[in-house]
Amino acid sequence: MGKTGSILKSRKGDGLVFILILIFFIMTLAAIVIEYFRMDSLYQQVEYVLQRGVNSSVEYAMLDEYRKDGYARMDSVLAEEQFYGYLHENMQLDRDLNKYSGEQWVYTLEIQSLTATDDPPRLILKGQLKTRSVFSFLTGEVRLPFTLSSSNNRIDEGGSP
Repeated sequence: MGKTGSILKSRKGDGLVFILILIFFIMTLAAIVIEYFRMDSLYQQVEYVLQRGVNSSVEYAMLDEYRKDGYARMDSVLAEEQFYGYLHENMQLDRDLNKYSGEQWVYTLEIQSLTATDDPPRLILKGQLKTRSVFSFLTGEVRLPFTLSSSNNRIDEGGSP
């Protein structure tokens, strides 16, 4: 602290330069923290909406004629079609799965795999959310991976048979 105090008391202008450097580092750190929380919020919002889409696709594609016999089955092709329809209609993604706010690009969904099984009824989505920083000095693309799944299992009252 002794050296810092002498720098601030200096009459040569060293104190002003020291304060400006300190302000620069504080502002840079604040920008990085703000950007981190912005991306985390975006990731959580997209993950929540995707989970709703996966859940609704599984529920929509359930084959009710099997339920009366005690089986849980799903039309996997219909579930996949329903999910892609959800991406375009509800999330307003274009054909390349890009999201725009007005004319400005926000993010791209990169789907690595979409796996649907009839029995047990399950839909598993793996992919990445690709976005960019809003600050010019934090350049480059950021890829945030996600894995979501939904299943519809029959639960008998009182436990397993």
